[in-house]
Amino acid sequence: MAKKKLEISLAPIAVQIDKAEKELRALRPKVAVADRKKIDLEIKDLKKIKRTIREICKEKMTHGFSPA
Repeated sequence: MAKKKLEISLAPIAVQIDKAEKELRALRPKVAVADRKKIDLEIKDLKKIKRTIREICKEKMTHGFSPA
């Protein structure tokens, strides 16, 4: 009998990424110029991570794994 794939929803991760990005954008005007560049890089990294998650999940935000 074939093993059933375990489906994991990655939508909560995407929501947390959006929330973190929003908080960083709100914080950005309140910090020094040097720190703004760091915040911009972090926002860019968050967008990249979210794009990678969507590519892995093929826009469904769920991913199937074979249990061990």
